[in-house]
Amino acid sequence: MGLFDPRPKDRLEDFFDRERELKLFMGSVRSSPLTLVLGLRRYGKTSLMLTGLNELHAKYVYLDCKALPAGMIGVSDLTQLFVESLNRFVRRHGGLRPKILKLLSSISGVSVGEVTITVNLRRFRPQNLPELLNTLDELGEEVVLVIDEAQELRRLARYRADHILAHIYDNLRNVRLVLSGSQVGLLHRLLRVGDPEAPLYGRAYTTVRLGRLTPEESMKFLELGYGQHGLKPTKETLEHIVNLVDGVIGWLTYIGFKTTQAGKVSKEIINEAVRNAWRLALQELKHFLQLRPLAKERYVTILKAIATLDEATWTNIYNYAQARLGKIPKPTLNNMLRNLIDAGFLEKKEGKYVIADPILKQALLHTTLSSGLRVLEL
Repeated sequence: MGLFDPRPKDRLEDFFDRERELKLFMGSVRSSPLTLVLGLRRYGKTSLMLTGLNELHAKYVYLDCKALPAGMIGVSDLTQLFVESLNRFVRRHGGLRPKILKLLSSISGVSVGEVTITVNLRRFRPQNLPELLNTLDELGEEVVLVIDEAQELRRLARYRADHILAHIYDNLRNVRLVLSGSQVGLLHRLLRVGDPEAPLYGRAYTTVRLGRLTPEESMKFLELGYGQHGLKPTKETLEHIVNLVDGVIGWLTYIGFKTTQAGKVSKEIINEAVRNAWRLALQELKHFLQLRPLAKERYVTILKAIATLDEATWTNIYNYAQARLGKIPKPTLNNMLRNLIDAGFLEKKEGKYVIADPILKQALLHTTLSSGLRVLEL
């Protein structure tokens, strides 16, 4: 599938550009106990991590926190995700050493078969989690624990996720920890960056940040991707796609995939792909709003205001929202704007708010408030 494969890339030959970020990531994994990979949705974080780890021939356990259930989660949810990830590691590397088998078998609720680790969640207790994590130290001379979309651990009830991460950092000498986050503000809140009372305060770490492609890079990506499929769209067609997605490599990949599946790059197929992308972007917004049902209309109104104005000052947003919804306390609006920034839906540039995702912006502009809310209720 090459560059337009919608799955995360894990081979250098399928990985586009990002040489500086990839070099920084690989160097950090070699030398730093903690690496943060930050960037908004569809900026290529997972591809960067998997490609870098495979280039290093690193042994890694990969936890995808997007697989956690919606709403608040418990230690049992995290334990199940960890055990599933450990089983993938076992299958990839052909079994476990006797010492780790013995350690796993000694943990209440955990059992080990010939090729599968299982956990009885009725017998497993939250206090067993550090003991289970400690087995990472025995997987090999060095192993990388990747926690993708780590900000989702903020939803962990009755257990502090930052204490879990600090335990790994401080006690597991053979483990390199990699955390990725598309909701950068929420990840920083999870880690309590800058808080002297936080368990990870003062610990050394490296940050790798991913941004958008330039228009020139976007054009090159499309030309190479279509060339792999024997297609050569006109320059005007490529520029149209570039303008639609504004350097977000995930959306470039998505449109490239949809058009090559159709076997041609026509305006009609591009528009159909974009409409499908709108639905995906609104679905992600729906996930955010599910945790805030009483404020849903306010959040959508704020986003519609900013999308309509292209960029908006605080006063623009306040006046727009009050005209449509009635009085909104200023501290409430401030808190909602911060939540939208933390979740990656907004960016603040030179004192003005903008929609972070160009596809979400288009989706908001092409739906009325009432129809947008109905879409978000599906």
